[in-house]
Amino acid sequence: MNNCVLLEELLIKKSQQKRRTSPSNFKVRFFVLTKSKLAYYEHRHGKKRTLKGSVELSRIKCVEIVRSDIIIPCQYKYPFQVSLASGMASHGCLLSLPPFQIVHDSYILYVFAPNRESRQRWVLTLKEEIRYNNSLASKCHPDFWLDGKWRCCAQTEKMAAGCVIYDPTKNASKKPLPPTPEDNWKLLLDPREAVVIAIYDYEAQNPQELTLQYNEEYYVIDSSEEHWWLIQDKNGHEGYVPSSYLAEKSPENLQVYEWYNKNISRSKAETLLREEGREGAFMVRDSRQPGMYTVSVFTKALSTDNNPVIKHYHINETTDFPKRYYLAEKHVFDSIPDLINYHQHNAAGLVTRLRYAVSSWRKQAPITAGLSYGKLVISASELTRVQEIGSGQFGVVYLGYLLDKTKVAIKTIREGAMSEEDFIEEAKVLM
Repeated sequence: MNNCVLLEELLIKKSQQKRRTSPSNFKVRFFVLTKSKLAYYEHRHGKKRTLKGSVELSRIKCVEIVRSDIIIPCQYKYPFQVSLASGMASHGCLLSLPPFQIVHDSYILYVFAPNRESRQRWVLTLKEEIRYNNSLASKCHPDFWLDGKWRCCAQTEKMAAGCVIYDPTKNASKKPLPPTPEDNWKLLLDPREAVVIAIYDYEAQNPQELTLQYNEEYYVIDSSEEHWWLIQDKNGHEGYVPSSYLAEKSPENLQVYEWYNKNISRSKAETLLREEGREGAFMVRDSRQPGMYTVSVFTKALSTDNNPVIKHYHINETTDFPKRYYLAEKHVFDSIPDLINYHQHNAAGLVTRLRYAVSSWRKQAPITAGLSYGKLVISASELTRVQEIGSGQFGVVYLGYLLDKTKVAIKTIREGAMSEEDFIEEAKVLM
């Protein structure tokens, strides 16, 4: 019975680095889960599998999804080889996959599944098999141990107690009160694929829509439509919102930050900063060199004859992997948001610290595709005409308001100038 196979699949395993000199590498292994142990084998097509390691299920303390915003390394740019007692050779990982972690004794085994469904099967099955273990952990670390510290809580001791409560029964099949489908979905989502941030406020226009709050996080349920996405908020409410009001949550996506101005020239940046006119007003913008960024800062500290100065600092990148960023060589950071956050509190080589973010886009939300989700026809009573702004062969265009709050252009058609079918088709194009 103990040898009954519950799951088996090709997965990717990260080296456990049991010694200080152990390399950090990734290997494709054939994993087999039975009632008594989790084993992994070297897999070569046409050859007998070789057992490389196994873990008795009774020794496992914790099984949990890893939630991280880092890029899963797919190929190290500067490899080196270290001889291991096990004889395993180091090689790069060729896949970027959703991970989960298994904690047993004093080591952590990181495993990478090919998709969310695969990860779900392994996590739920393993949790069910170990839920009655005597030495289950009370807390766990939800993020990776990387570069000598836990990314979730910044503790520098690898064996430090976890920073979040570990629930060994969550999503176990025999739990008396199973979680809702929404809870299961949230737990097993890959954050890199399915979490977005609202970059504008949006008020729902009908029961099918959801109100957005600036800077709040949401889960994407369906992004198959180009202009309207179905999302879920942290309270489980679902609805459609304009996709242009959302930005992917990731350390590489600067669009979620108010200080980032994507397509803006140096002269336009200087104009906006002078209009702001406050010491330390700043923005980050795209440099002329593709893929690079510049920080532009307003200061009166260097002014002569009462003329403020705009300083421009190029954000430099290191040559190692993963690359890091800096404005001053003594202060290097893992991401541009980390760099900006530091210099918002410390000048550290700049003419002044970064005090007030200036945005060219935050004040005006983009126009939605249509008046609301799924709405092509509105009642004339919802419109208020203000003034005529143009006319032509087919009709007259007025400036007006929808529901007395949204500025719109109202186009009327002269009687007999256009068929009803053509009018509706034109309306769809305008939407």
